[in-house]
Amino acid sequence: MSKWKEFTDSFDKDVKTGVAIALAVIVLFGSGNFLGGLVSKNKEINSDTTVAETQATTAPTTMATTVPTTLPPATEATTAAQPANADASAASDASAPAGNASAPTGAPTDKAGIIKLYNESANKIKTNATKVVRNYEDLRHDEQYLEMPSLLKSVGSGLISKFLKKNETPVEYASNADIIANYPVKGQNYVSQATEADITDATCTDDGTNYNITLKFAECTDPQGTGCANAFNIITSEEIAEGSGGIVSESSVRYYDATITCKIDKATGNMVSANYVLPMVLSVKAMGINAAVGMTFEHDYTITY
Repeated sequence: MSKWKEFTDSFDKDVKTGVAIALAVIVLFGSGNFLGGLVSKNKEINSDTTVAETQATTAPTTMATTVPTTLPPATEATTAAQPANADASAASDASAPAGNASAPTGAPTDKAGIIKLYNESANKIKTNATKVVRNYEDLRHDEQYLEMPSLLKSVGSGLISKFLKKNETPVEYASNADIIANYPVKGQNYVSQATEADITDATCTDDGTNYNITLKFAECTDPQGTGCANAFNIITSEEIAEGSGGIVSESSVRYYDATITCKIDKATGNMVSANYVLPMVLSVKAMGINAAVGMTFEHDYTITY
C-alpha cells in the first residue's frame, strides 16, 4: 500500500465528502470561464474601449432535482391605467422613426396581445437600438436552498456569496454586434420568442407616455426553446462542465418565478428600459457527490435608439 493511499484512507468519510464538495464548489465559482458564462463578458463604460462579444449558448442536459417553489417576485412596474388617446396615437405614427413599426394604439389587455406587443418591441432592440446600457447586475446567493454536506455548508456558503454579488458599475453596448452578443438572448438575433405557453401571467398598463409590461414565466428545468430560454440568458451544462474543469459530471438548472418588467414608449413602440429577474437552483454532481446552489440573477437595462 502506498504512503499516499495510507494517508487518504486515514481520513474520516465525512471529511472526504467535504473536501470533494469544496473542490467542486471552489472550481465552479472560482473559475473565470464559468463565471463568465453566467454573466456577459464585458467592460466598463469607456470611450476608448469596446465590449467583448460572447458566444451563443446551447441547451443543458437534464438531471432530476428538488427545487423550492417560491421566491419573492421581482418588483413590478405598476401605474394606473389610462385610456389611450386616439389623436395622440395617430400623431405618433406620423412621427415614428424610419424602420420602426407603427406605434401601438392602445394597451392590450389579453395575454396574447401583451406577449405580441412585448415580442415586437423587444426584438427591435437588436435591429434598431444604437446603444444599450446595463445599469447594474445583482447576482444573489439564496442561501436557504444550499445543499451540501453539513461539514462544508458554512464554508461553501461564504465562498459562493463571494462570487455572487451586486455590480452597480454601468456597462455600455454601443454597437449592434455588442448588443447582439450580450443582450438577452445573448448571441441571438432576437430578444424574445416567448409564447403563451411560456407565460403564466402578463399585465400591461398605460401611464400616458409608456406601456408598462410585466411577464411572469412558467417554471422549467433545462429548457430548450421553451420557457425562460426564449427570453433570458440561461446557464448551459457545457458552460458548467467547462468552468469546472471537468470535475462536474452532471448538472441541471431549474428556473422559477422568472420575471421581466419593461417600458415601451407609446410614441415609437420602442422598448426604453427592461429589468430581468431569474431565480434558479443549480444542481451538480461532482466526484460522485451531489450539491445544489440557489441563486437569483437580476439585470437592469436602458435602451437608446
